[in-house]
Amino acid sequence: MNELQVIKYENTSDKIKQLKSQLPEGKMTLKQLFNFYDARELIMILLIAPFLIPFSIPGSSTPFGILIILLALCEIFNKHFYLPNFVGNYELSHETVEKLFDIIIKALGYIEKIVKPRGKMVKYPKVQKINLFMCIILSILLFLPLPIPFTDFFPAVSILLLLVSNIENDSYLMILGYVMSVVTFFYFYSMGSLGIEIIIRVINYALSYLH
Repeated sequence: MNELQVIKYENTSDKIKQLKSQLPEGKMTLKQLFNFYDARELIMILLIAPFLIPFSIPGSSTPFGILIILLALCEIFNKHFYLPNFVGNYELSHETVEKLFDIIIKALGYIEKIVKPRGKMVKYPKVQKINLFMCIILSILLFLPLPIPFTDFFPAVSILLLLVSNIENDSYLMILGYVMSVVTFFYFYSMGSLGIEIIIRVINYALSYLH
């Protein structure tokens, strides 16, 4: 009698841990990181790690945001990935890369408590591409030089939820990702309105001294 072969299910954090176990020693550029790991969505997940903590890696917002956008575009249009030198040459220490892995593994640990394959919606390729397009829009928000708390955190969480929903085929998590995206857009809108109001008040206050 043949024994049944048990196939172990690997969630996203398991895959990320496998990538971490293959991490080479020494410094790495973003280009080397991409060439070393041939898994676009997993790299995108790794790249949002700095935005999930209060203190991001200095100068990481632009190159990481650009790389997320480029990777998403390549996934959407199924094209070969080209990495510009000014992004690809961005260098990370071994300790920094390890920290990125640790942050994202911890974040996934919370999310995967509620994640499982469910619903049919996210299984459609067109829906997954729409999710990636939303990730592009959210990544653009990471570029905005706003000295306001959580302007990196909210888009990053939204991107993480949408990417994991694609990988895990979880339609409910995808819906949660869009709810978080709406919260993100509302937060940016409210902060923008508040910023404009503050600027107007400062200008009026300054003009009052001229009269």
